[in-house]
Amino acid sequence: MRPIHNAATMRKQIALGILLLAAGLAVFSLQDVIMKLFSSQIALQQVIFFRGLVTITIVGTLLALQNGARAFVTKRPGLCLLRGVAGFGCFTTFSMALAVLPLAEAMPLYYTSPLFVIMLAVPLLGETIRARSWLAVLIGFGGVLLIARPTALGVDPAMILALCAALAYSAQSLLARKLGATESALTMTFYSQIAFVVLSGSTALLFGQGSLDVVSHPSLQYLFRAWAVPSTEQTLLILVLGVIGTIGFLCISQAYRLGPASRIAPFEYSSLPFAVFWGWLIWNDAPTG
Repeated sequence: MRPIHNAATMRKQIALGILLLAAGLAVFSLQDVIMKLFSSQIALQQVIFFRGLVTITIVGTLLALQNGARAFVTKRPGLCLLRGVAGFGCFTTFSMALAVLPLAEAMPLYYTSPLFVIMLAVPLLGETIRARSWLAVLIGFGGVLLIARPTALGVDPAMILALCAALAYSAQSLLARKLGATESALTMTFYSQIAFVVLSGSTALLFGQGSLDVVSHPSLQYLFRAWAVPSTEQTLLILVLGVIGTIGFLCISQAYRLGPASRIAPFEYSSLPFAVFWGWLIWNDAPTG
């Protein structure tokens, strides 16, 4: 009877993981809206830096209340920080893509991440992938080509940025699964955000004065724009981003702790209706046929 109990427990964990993933992605859809609005107003890395500080403050407080100083101890600090680097790369490249692409077009490209998760789950986690999952990967790749519509002149660089974000996100998700045996969702989120703050803060020293803001492409303008004092409205939105980041990261980190990545990842697509809705409501964008 023991295997039946284990199987039942695993099914419950996977179901809970799927619900947490869907909740986290729904919250993050609001973040995408704010980041797209910011693309013509404020420096990308400045937003990431202050958003990270807000998230660290919230998560650090929760950790301290949970178990005092011991809650900050991690058995795998290197992997936790590596997950943060992957998350930083994902957030940066996808935000740059949003400066150009409508949400309804950027999100399908971004959510090729489940395809990368399935492909990488074999060498990184040792998971067994069924033939139908590989078939889904091939179909998904065909969908990418359909959306990107490559021509002799290539594709818009922003589409490539969205695909890079998808690859980085898949690495982040797989690392969450790998770390789940020893680390809590709070701990993973805390150390990920440390990486966010350090990396985004470092960019202030490199090009925070706007010295590289001499290009015409909106994605690069978003990245290289000079740091400036945000307005009251922008400050409030950054605080909202910090709260959203906390909730979203905790939900998604816990989701990939609970179940096999190859079973959880396909439900990443649950956020696509939100992307279409927000794009239509705010920018009057609609997906093409």
